[in-house]
Amino acid sequence: MSNEEKQFEDLISWIEHTVNYSDGSIFVSKELSEEGKKHYKLKSKIIIPNGVDFEMFNYQPITTKNVLFIGRFSKEKGIDFLPKLIDSIMNIENTTFTIVCPYNALGGELKQIREDISKLESKYKDRLNIIDNAQDQYTLKELYKNCQVYIQPSKYESFGLCILEAMATGRPVVALNVGGIPEVIGESGFAVRNTKELIYKVKELLNNRKECVSIGRKANKRAKYFDWNIIAQKIIKYYEEVKNV
Repeated sequence: MSNEEKQFEDLISWIEHTVNYSDGSIFVSKELSEEGKKHYKLKSKIIIPNGVDFEMFNYQPITTKNVLFIGRFSKEKGIDFLPKLIDSIMNIENTTFTIVCPYNALGGELKQIREDISKLESKYKDRLNIIDNAQDQYTLKELYKNCQVYIQPSKYESFGLCILEAMATGRPVVALNVGGIPEVIGESGFAVRNTKELIYKVKELLNNRKECVSIGRKANKRAKYFDWNIIAQKIIKYYEEVKNV
């Protein structure tokens, strides 16, 4: 986390207090559940992942040689790694890069990172599209549709909802092997060990659309296990169990 983000530590304390006094706890991944057992006094717990709306995010063929990243403008999300990644993949002919990253930092580390990205905007012009505002689901759907590879360079993710939405759209995902990410991707994407491997795999996929299509179909198939219609029923069932204890 940046120094600016650490100011929210009081919020974390409030969350911890709330969890300790809850009647039941839902964790979105096995990894997060294990962490929960270490830090909280849990009366009851269950693992139910987040879900994806297949009426909104459904399979779309790959048509554009574009890399997509969606996330907070935060070091936790790996935003400090993006300048290096952008410079690396722009060597591949006709590649474009889209970043959806709401930005409202006033100074400090995050401002410097944004300035570094702005320099790359000037360097690569129309090939690099930076969207500083949060987008609605209809816009996100089009952005997933218009990418060839989705990346998630987060240093930690309890789950990774954007990963799941990209998978539902039929896109190969390359992400760091942290938190609940491997549980979401399974064998239908790439959870890599470090940023060097992430750059290598993204470049490899950009040069092999056939592999992207193959992995994307597997990703779409796996995402169906996370259909909100299925997940919602699991949540309702658990609420009933906790209520009746």
